[in-house]
Amino acid sequence: MGFKDLRTPDRWMASITAVLLAGYFVFMVYTLAAPSAYDPQQGMATGFITFLAFVLLLFAGALWFGVARNHPWVIRTVFAIAIFPVLSQTAQEIFLLVHRAQ
Repeated sequence: MGFKDLRTPDRWMASITAVLLAGYFVFMVYTLAAPSAYDPQQGMATGFITFLAFVLLLFAGALWFGVARNHPWVIRTVFAIAIFPVLSQTAQEIFLLVHRAQ
């Protein structure tokens, strides 16, 4: 069992989800490593970003479980959660583009 045993749409979803989760995680690491001036709320921000990075790792683990055990519903669920920020940002940009053109 594994990646090659999945149907083609599930393989595509797993690949796209893995790329998105990796991109989100790299962004989280970048925000943690970025230098900033003294800010009294920096500790809370660091803790929250670390928590979000942990959640991303949990989603990556769930994706691995879905691919390794051939559970398409797990892959599709993680895909829906991972693709939502991309789709909502794209929809917002299209909405702003249409309303600015009027």
